[in-house]
Amino acid sequence: MFRYAVWLGCFLLILPSESILAQSSPPLLTNDPGTPGPGKWEINVLTSLERSNVNEEWEIPLFDFNYGVGDRCQLTTSIPFVVSREQGGEVRRAFDGVEIGVKYRFVDNPGTTGHNISLFPTVFFSFVDDKAMKLFLPFEWHLEWSKFGLTAELGHAWVNGKPDGWEGGVGAGVLLDPVALLAEWHTQMREAPFNLLGQVVDLGFTWEWSETVSAFGSFGKSLENHDEAPTKWILAGVQFQF
Repeated sequence: MFRYAVWLGCFLLILPSESILAQSSPPLLTNDPGTPGPGKWEINVLTSLERSNVNEEWEIPLFDFNYGVGDRCQLTTSIPFVVSREQGGEVRRAFDGVEIGVKYRFVDNPGTTGHNISLFPTVFFSFVDDKAMKLFLPFEWHLEWSKFGLTAELGHAWVNGKPDGWEGGVGAGVLLDPVALLAEWHTQMREAPFNLLGQVVDLGFTWEWSETVSAFGSFGKSLENHDEAPTKWILAGVQFQF
């Protein structure tokens, strides 16, 4: 049975244009209130590596499809092909699962300043384990001014067979058109308040080649030192908007 806990979290970056606003995840680890716009697509194709002391996992590639329904709503589907290996084990290659979600931005200030707040429930269904499922219910908040932006995300996660908890972080971005420089801190919380797990610091960028194509990348490092904590996080990819 799912339990509730309480935690405080903030996360990510965003910059002062709608196209950059929609790019905070990827290349970082969370989402923002941005949506593609009515009838528009945002498609991300990326590769990532997460490495710990006992495991190495590649997503080669991850396909992330986002479709705008009206000005404030977004439908999302993500499908990763995962190559992983545990220490002393065999290499596993498979489509790991599918994540689906719906984002709704219920506080909307489309100008250069003002608050934006969204709700973005997602569900992940594993293809490897029929009983494995993750439900994530986060809120995203964004505030921007001039060429600087801040975004916060706080979400509760329920995972079958594991303790539920909260995820979030805090980050910022600076726009140096056409390049955006990004930084974040991300963590999880389990059981007791402020029992932080999986803390990661990320640095990233986006490069807007044109109105429809952008490149992005990020590098992260764990702030913890135990076997299950990821020691490195690397991501690179391309985004298409049309």
